Amino acid sequence: MPQRLNGLSLCAGVGGLELGLHVAEPGYRTVCYVEREACAAATLVARMEDQALDHAPVWDDVKSFDGRPWRGKVHILSAGYPCQPFSSSGKRRGREDPRHLWPDVARIIGESEPEWVFCENVEGHLDRGFEEVAGDFQAMGYSLKAGLFSAAEVGAAHIRKRLFILAHANNKPLLLPDRHPDRGGRPSVQDRHRPERQPARDRQCGPGLDDVLANDEGDGFEAPSRPDLPVFAPAPCDLEAWDTHLSRRLDLQPEFFGLADGLANRVERSRAAGNGVVPLAAAYAYRTLRAGYLVREGGG
Repeated sequence: MPQRLNGLSLCAGVGGLELGLHVAEPGYRTVCYVEREACAAATLVARMEDQALDHAPVWDDVKSFDGRPWRGKVHILSAGYPCQPFSSSGKRRGREDPRHLWPDVARIIGESEPEWVFCENVEGHLDRGFEEVAGDFQAMGYSLKAGLFSAAEVGAAHIRKRLFILAHANNKPLLLPDRHPDRGGRPSVQDRHRPERQPARDRQCGPGLDDVLANDEGDGFEAPSRPDLPVFAPAPCDLEAWDTHLSRRLDLQPEFFGLADGLANRVERSRAAGNGVVPLAAAYAYRTLRAGYLVREGGG
């Protein structure tokens, strides 16, 4: 059986990083989400309901989140902290931008002390802010690997190039496949199943925390798949492929319509898609960056 890895998701968005981690680490399980955007948080709850994501509490503000109760209880912290301070399409104000949440993410990393930290941001972050992030990781005792990965690399019809960062705590041995998951005092998770499939609504710390961690909600991919559909939609100009898929599934309709018609329709969905992470790209980035650590450990 795969080793159980508990995950804490900061700036979770609609769960793209979490879905990617489930693909990359079969034993991964999200035990808490932090997301302040109401539409994104509602999407997380909906994905818990259809069992695409793990059932876990959702905290609404990374600035007020306390990472100390989670110390020793999470193995991987993921964070898709806001890209606006670094994006080439924005004002590029960096740390002067009020949406600059990296200091709070760094604080929670220091408080919770996970073995792994997996982050995602825009390509422009390399030129604006990455030096600060890398320096903070080193100061907290983490080694760092980073790279640019695109959705096109995993078969999507669009590019969506993103910077992925994977950091590992220097004071913890690497979890190699042949190591026991409890080595080093890591907590085991009991194999219990909560009867009702409802999103956990306990507070992010306190007496309910251990109960949330103990309940095994599965690996997050129990929803029925549709083998008749491709993983990614065809390219916009590939009319023949669109005709083939739409003729097979008459219930399908486009998810995005014209956004310049003056009507505020599906704006939240459009924004979530624009900010979202392609799960397969995240999985590919994580496995590629993690392989670098394993090669170093194995002496290869």
